[in-house]
Amino acid sequence: MDIKHFFYLTALLFSATVRGQTSGQNYTLSPYSNFGLGEILNQNFVQAGTNSQTHSGAYSYSLHNPATLGNLKYATFDFGVNGRIGMVSSGAENQSYNGGSLSYLTLAFNLWKKDKSIYKKDSLPGSRKATLKQVRSIPYSWNSYLSLHPSSSIGYNYTFENKTDSLVNRTAHSGSGGVNNFEWGQSLRLGKHISLGMSNAWMFGTVRDNSVFSIQDTAINYNYVEDDQSVRIRGWQHRIGAMFSLGKDSAAHTFGISYGFHSGMTGLQNRMVRTLEASSSAVGTSLFILDTILSAESEARKFRMPTSLALGYKFTSGRKWSLGIDYKRQMWGDFDAFFAKSSKLVTRNDYGLTLTLNPADEKSSREKRMKMPVRLGGSYAQTQNVILSGGTETQINEMRLFTGFGLPLSRRYFDNRVLRSVLHVQIDYMTRGKIQTGLAYERYLVATFSMNLGDIWFQKRKFD
Repeated sequence: MDIKHFFYLTALLFSATVRGQTSGQNYTLSPYSNFGLGEILNQNFVQAGTNSQTHSGAYSYSLHNPATLGNLKYATFDFGVNGRIGMVSSGAENQSYNGGSLSYLTLAFNLWKKDKSIYKKDSLPGSRKATLKQVRSIPYSWNSYLSLHPSSSIGYNYTFENKTDSLVNRTAHSGSGGVNNFEWGQSLRLGKHISLGMSNAWMFGTVRDNSVFSIQDTAINYNYVEDDQSVRIRGWQHRIGAMFSLGKDSAAHTFGISYGFHSGMTGLQNRMVRTLEASSSAVGTSLFILDTILSAESEARKFRMPTSLALGYKFTSGRKWSLGIDYKRQMWGDFDAFFAKSSKLVTRNDYGLTLTLNPADEKSSREKRMKMPVRLGGSYAQTQNVILSGGTETQINEMRLFTGFGLPLSRRYFDNRVLRSVLHVQIDYMTRGKIQTGLAYERYLVATFSMNLGDIWFQKRKFD
């Protein structure tokens, strides 16, 4: 890999990190994101489907299990963006949404690799001399990656109205922000069957909640109080993982496992409480600051994040097809943050299934061109959110169906090698919640576009 290109792409990652930190995200409109750190995105490569623990290849790995990096043969650069449209319904009220965000920006590369050859003695018929014959080669490698991706997103706008008392009062809630991960992972491959990995991610971002309470004191006059709170999040996320492969290329079994935990998580809270005054004009009603009741910034305080455990299995039938299943458990009941005391969170369970046709991400020497990979699958999640509705606690469920494909792109390079890249496209349909009094039902359609650039992009051109 050309060191010049490496530093260019590293600088791009850092600049995108700064931009993500200052500009926030525009990925969701969901009242369920008003809990914990927001909507959990579980962001991964679009070409992986839901195979978070076993997606691995010559150009491929997973952001959820660093051990999957063990099979990497070439330097590779991935970036993805998405667009999202949807509808949030609650009772007779409907609210539409349009948005999108960066899905991920990653760079992976080889640090060291070596093939250890195994020999046996081979004697020719009629000869007393024995020769050494290579019978197999055992690969060893050390690979690494840098990644930037959002891990949670907040976006909601809703109003509670109380008409049971003699005075009508309303509370309008709005929230924004989210948390991003800047991650460094590495993997050690120990032969053909075992890979071990670990990753460390710097988590950063800001979550913001703005509430405006209004009460009608006469037939025409309202009193307003605004409570604006923001929390700057900093800390570390760690993952350790392992991947095991059994069988031959014609029928391979792959098992993956990873464990995640956090350290040094802190939040610095800013809070401003103000009274507002309404002023009407020909263009409408506007609110103006009347008085500041509270303006305070707390010291950075520690809080506790949940641990997670994930398991995965994938069966691969040669280069024809693969079927993978995944399970992930996040202990959100252990989440303890001073800025989210009113929310009740429970253990989150995610289940995924992905069928991939033509799963190989590298062209075979027997093929004229790389075949187009096609993905079908879905996921089901019992989310961490429990909502009290009609006196009954309801755990919010989420379902996702997706289909996608990869479009291989290639051209001859200056030394007659083939430049290999794949453009990935995927469409997801997602629902969350229930059609029930007091709950919101959400439907989203997400289109994701991702580019996977192969090794020759990073080769330095030389002339004799």
